[in-house]
Amino acid sequence: MKNTQKMLMLFLAGTLLWLPSCNKDKEPEVIDVERHYEMVYMLGAAADGHWDSADPLPMKVTSDKDVFVYELDLVRSAENKLIKFSVDVNTWDKTHFLVPALENMVAGQAYAYLKEGENKLAETSVAKDGDGNLRDHFFGMDKGTSGRYQIQVNPIKLTLTVKKLSSLADPEIIEWVAGNLYLVGDATPAGWAIASPTPMVRNGNIHTFEGPLKAGEFKIATVFDWGGDFYRPAVDQTEINKSGIANGAVVCWKEDAAAGHGDNKWRVKDAGKYRLTLNTETLTLKVEWLGE
Repeated sequence: MKNTQKMLMLFLAGTLLWLPSCNKDKEPEVIDVERHYEMVYMLGAAADGHWDSADPLPMKVTSDKDVFVYELDLVRSAENKLIKFSVDVNTWDKTHFLVPALENMVAGQAYAYLKEGENKLAETSVAKDGDGNLRDHFFGMDKGTSGRYQIQVNPIKLTLTVKKLSSLADPEIIEWVAGNLYLVGDATPAGWAIASPTPMVRNGNIHTFEGPLKAGEFKIATVFDWGGDFYRPAVDQTEINKSGIANGAVVCWKEDAAAGHGDNKWRVKDAGKYRLTLNTETLTLKVEWLGE
């Protein structure tokens, strides 16, 4: 019995030697876990049409596991939402994006100008920034900087390094001007391209367009954004033809079904050359047929 008790005491003593210390003054052990990403992806107008975060364009891996590379054409546009990045593939509300650093954004725009050399990136996601605060920002090009570029993204250092390989001509761009109005629709020369619509000529409250219209629909934009206000016919599908327009009453609103604001549009019946005169004070549209 004594031998059994002695052996039990020796076992307990040995076990206590392995128990962790309760010394509060001892610094906790820090385990350094490296973080790396398997891939970085691209989204935007320059990413071969990949806009959906669930279907992004992958970059190419390099010998440095933290650097991803790609060559592409970056050509300035009116919207200028050319490229941003993500580190995963998921729905927009679950994806982690890499966008331009906030201090580099162009005032009043959804883009920062891409520059040669190093550009700062910032992380944004719904999980990080909260509902309604996700930054849908892109890199765009300044005037005269369109070209073929090599880009390198380091998602750990949050850097985008850029090297220009060759120059490309800037396309002709219709610049948005506050207070000016623009035609958009398949009846107009520019079609439904909201980023480069057909401009009207402004003289105070009078806005005029003189030129060809095709058979089809149109409305009049105040900004290059489908979510903005549009001048529209008071009655949807109000007809424009060789005789002019029977009802020139105009409204200006955003599409909002709850408020009873429909996506009203004019319908051109007869293709040809027209003069449209919109008075934004009296909210009337005058239409003159000028010929084939």
